[in-house]
Amino acid sequence: MKNRLLQLRKSMNDNRITNLFVTSLSDIYYLTGFTGSTAFLFVSADNAVFVTDGRYAEQSKVQIGTDFEIQIVNDYRKQLAEYAETISELYVTYDCKLPEYELLMEGPAKVVIDANDIIGKLRMVKDESELVKLREMFACAHDSFVQALDSFKPGKSELYWAAELEKNMKMNGAKCPSFETIVGSGYRGAMPHGIASDKIVANGDAVVVDFGSKKEYCSDVTRLVKTGADSNVDLVADIVYTALYKEKDAVRAGVKCSEIDAVAREYITSKGYGDFFQHGLGHGVGIDVHEKPVFNSRDETLLEENMVLTIEPGIYLPGKFGVRLEDTIVVKEDGCENLTAVFEKYIYEI
Repeated sequence: MKNRLLQLRKSMNDNRITNLFVTSLSDIYYLTGFTGSTAFLFVSADNAVFVTDGRYAEQSKVQIGTDFEIQIVNDYRKQLAEYAETISELYVTYDCKLPEYELLMEGPAKVVIDANDIIGKLRMVKDESELVKLREMFACAHDSFVQALDSFKPGKSELYWAAELEKNMKMNGAKCPSFETIVGSGYRGAMPHGIASDKIVANGDAVVVDFGSKKEYCSDVTRLVKTGADSNVDLVADIVYTALYKEKDAVRAGVKCSEIDAVAREYITSKGYGDFFQHGLGHGVGIDVHEKPVFNSRDETLLEENMVLTIEPGIYLPGKFGVRLEDTIVVKEDGCENLTAVFEKYIYEI
């Protein structure tokens, strides 16, 4: 954590930021290790002040290192206003809520939004301790999915499938799902964000299952479950599978995110399905399931070693079915490590 504070201060200096107000709990966890539900940070070149309330007084003593001054308050707004009175300029992170922003604007300090999201950029490159936690959650996701396969039956609802999977994730060590589990069967598989519904999975449905487990860090994986033979699904799945592997072959440090996105998009377009792949190819994963950078046509970020991103090409045919296959990879100098390699298959037949 100390190195992260040093890195933040260097980035603040590079961006001419003298004082930074941090409100995101994910950013706060990244910098301090604090896992409570309410806190904020003030960081300058000389001071780092962690502010929370009495509910977390004892927890703070355990989780917050000596690099931070701990302040226990009864009134967050009063503390924020008093701090703002002591400085001439304050940068706020992009997720600062409107009430806090308006309160700061009422004071004498010049308030500036950190449009560069300097903490978000620091979080893009994972250290070894973070990769260990990520690998743990991908092992949890794999074990939970395999255990749930016996419960994935036609005649049960998508919600039932999701509940079985999420139950297993918690029993295998996850704190919670990384996001609301997507189970899209049959025609609902053509909804890229089709979270589990009360639709009954029918015999012959192709089912998109997109899920992840979280305990400090997130996993994210998508697999296809087939409940019957369908040559049309097999054809589309083969295209998506090939696109996924072309993408992984293209990943290495120094390549632009937009160039990686283009590989899958051009291949799927060449097969006649370009109009049915309408989302970005992937996104960063870490403390949050969606982080920087992203694989899309607009992100010009150069990949760096130990960035962690999903690769999730898909083809969605409205009223029919959808296919998405997703791996999460760690960028390396000459390629990538596949965190989802713990899964034996991309397509499971039941």
